[in-house]
Amino acid sequence: MTPPPRRLRGGSSLQLRFMSLVVLSAVLLAVVAATLAYQLGQARALASSRNNVEVLATAVEKTLAIGAYAKDEVLLQEVAGGLARNELVDAVEVVALDGRVLAGARRGGAPERRATTLLTRPLASPFDAGEVLGQLRVHLNDAKVQADADREAYTLAAAMVGQAALLALVLYLLAARLVSRPIVRLSLALRRMKPGHGERLETPPDHAGDEIGLLIDGANELLDSNERALLTERRLRAEVEAMEAQYRQIFDSSSAGIFVLDAESRLINGNPTVSRVVGLTMDELRADGDVDFFARVFHRPEQVRQMIDEAAARGETVSADLELQTGDVRRWVHCLISVQPAGERTVEGVIYDITERKSDEHAMRRRAEHDALTQLKNRAAGMATLERFLGDTCSRGGALCVACVDLDGFKQINDMHGHAAGDEVLVACAERMRAAVRRSSDLVARLGGDEFLIALRDVGPMDGVLAQVMGDLIDGLSRPVMLSTGEEVSVGVSIGVACVPVHGIGSQTLVRAADEALYHVKRNGKQAFALALPP
Repeated sequence: MTPPPRRLRGGSSLQLRFMSLVVLSAVLLAVVAATLAYQLGQARALASSRNNVEVLATAVEKTLAIGAYAKDEVLLQEVAGGLARNELVDAVEVVALDGRVLAGARRGGAPERRATTLLTRPLASPFDAGEVLGQLRVHLNDAKVQADADREAYTLAAAMVGQAALLALVLYLLAARLVSRPIVRLSLALRRMKPGHGERLETPPDHAGDEIGLLIDGANELLDSNERALLTERRLRAEVEAMEAQYRQIFDSSSAGIFVLDAESRLINGNPTVSRVVGLTMDELRADGDVDFFARVFHRPEQVRQMIDEAAARGETVSADLELQTGDVRRWVHCLISVQPAGERTVEGVIYDITERKSDEHAMRRRAEHDALTQLKNRAAGMATLERFLGDTCSRGGALCVACVDLDGFKQINDMHGHAAGDEVLVACAERMRAAVRRSSDLVARLGGDEFLIALRDVGPMDGVLAQVMGDLIDGLSRPVMLSTGEEVSVGVSIGVACVPVHGIGSQTLVRAADEALYHVKRNGKQAFALALPP
């Protein structure tokens, strides 16, 4: 928001401050000049008055000397009275050498007794300059002399003060016309201008080559620069807005879910694809700001946190296939995680829905690892699982029993009822074997034909669980099987068992030992199980 234009306050006006400084300077100059002029005028007036009296005394000096020589008191008195009538003189006396007053006169109105300035002149003989006849004494009218001196001094001081005031006024008017008014007009013109409209300041003809003209030229250059910058900013802003719109469209329409989390794994932003992939709306994902995004979305959030730590440590993007927490239906995403360490750490993630691919992979892996007829693990997968069981058992020092199962009489069913009937029997037997063992921890695999492999984890040769499972297998597999044709058929079963570590720790060794025990059962009447002999 643009602030309102500032207005000049009384104390802020440059013109007023300049005028104040000029007036103050003029006052100080006037005081100093008046003081000096007063002193100088007074000194000149006093000197002029004295000089005038000196001139008068010189003019009558010869006459008084003749009167003193001739002892003509009438002449002396007339001359003294004429001299005393001057307003600069209070009294005149002609004194003989012996101190006797030969003549005297006083100006009318002059006080009888007052200490005044005395001016003396010797009276020499008109015939012999070296002979002194007496003395002329002139008492000055100090009040008149001082008054004249003061009047002249005041007149000169007033002239100096007037000159200073006139000079200050002239300086003020010149400053107002040449500096203050152009600056005010320039300020008002700048205030009226609108950014980017191309208006420029006009230079008055009388300021074309002075500082005001330079100021206007500089202001116009600044306006040109601002206009260019404004046009550039508008162009860049338009480009940025276009790019933002394009990126926003890409962000919103991307087939990949994109999300940004803060350091506490709380959702900052995400595109609509995130909601579609995870099955939650943005409001639901943000419903509780304290809930971890990973804990809400992923089946194993600790796996994602490990990816974040790895991405932060390596400084690069880390990816993995992750299962979503979506209830009964298993859904998978391929997730890429990167960490931005600048400022407050943020986590950026991209997820692709790979549920269909995972389903295909799972189906392919199941077809590769499971028997197509019985859905049990096939020979290769069964042996691999057995190897894994053995590794875990040996590392823990636990127990493991491996059983080889063979269906007796199965060939006759195939020969008498056909392969379809044989397949039905195999399916039924496979299901009964799964029911007899612990599905979560034990193994049931079809080695081929009517041969099967069973592995019981954490079960030893002397455990009651072994006898119970073997009994359940024999009972379950011996029950008749109802064929789809309505006929019932039955098979027998022979089982050989080898245990870890009694009969070895290798898979091939255990299977061979169990197989030998199985054939021992077959040779001794079938429908039973037997432990392998110790090596």
